[in-house]
Amino acid sequence: MTFRFLIVSLLAIALLFVRSAIADERASLDVGDATIVVEWDEALAPVSSDLKQWVGHSARAVARYYGRFPAKRLSLRLEPRSGGGVGGGVTTNTDGAQIEIRVGTSVTREQLADDWVLVHELVHLALPEVGRRHNWLAEGLATYVEGIARAQAGTRPVADVWSEFLRSMPVGLPKRGEGGLDETHTWARTYWGGALFCLQADVSIREQSGNRHTLRDALVAILAATGGYAGPSAPRGVDINEVFRIGDRATHTTVLTDLYTRMKDSPDAPDLDALWQRLGVSGHGSRIEFDDRASLATIRADITTGR
Repeated sequence: MTFRFLIVSLLAIALLFVRSAIADERASLDVGDATIVVEWDEALAPVSSDLKQWVGHSARAVARYYGRFPAKRLSLRLEPRSGGGVGGGVTTNTDGAQIEIRVGTSVTREQLADDWVLVHELVHLALPEVGRRHNWLAEGLATYVEGIARAQAGTRPVADVWSEFLRSMPVGLPKRGEGGLDETHTWARTYWGGALFCLQADVSIREQSGNRHTLRDALVAILAATGGYAGPSAPRGVDINEVFRIGDRATHTTVLTDLYTRMKDSPDAPDLDALWQRLGVSGHGSRIEFDDRASLATIRADITTGR
């Protein structure tokens, strides 16, 4: 009886380990000198090979933009949801860099190829914590860089990026009664108001430097100096003014500081129609046209090609 009980117990323990392994699958991906540990539930096992390819492509796009992957180690958890597509994501730094994203159990390769959520979350890793009041910078930057990084990596059409900018940047303009970026915390101002700040900064840095320096130069310097979202300063964050000073030193301008001074507590509303005309971009819906004779046409082309 004792021997039989021992056998049954051992079988039960073995079965428990098997179930645990099935329920929590894991893969490790290297991107340069960085390691991404990906975990997913058994419900996503049928599409696991597609998921690993998606993670690899997304991570390499971000690494290409910044010159390296913005964290030495990342834990990426993929949670199943019903249906297809990719759902929302969240990035945290309480115990190292961690991202959790919901993925449909019937997600297709095409949906993964078109996804923007993972790249958006990965971009968060390159900016240090700047405080809830300045969340527009973290979300706006991820919104702006996501499309550009994917275009530069060849995984998103350039025309699609500018079509979205043309359609969505006006959403970030201040509405009647709203204050500056530090004072208005609506979804529109947080995401697209922040993205509009980044677009204006990128164009201004390129103009002032004769297109020798870019917003990317500033962001790379900020990542190097602070370690990003999961760097040494993670527990206490970095003052936003210091973040902009680092970026300005890298571009030999004062664009970031000046633009922040103008937009932080004032409902600044740039003339977007004039900006689009200077960049040589126009269109409606998915139809987009580029005018290579426009005064800033070279800057517009260089933003999405990475030159």
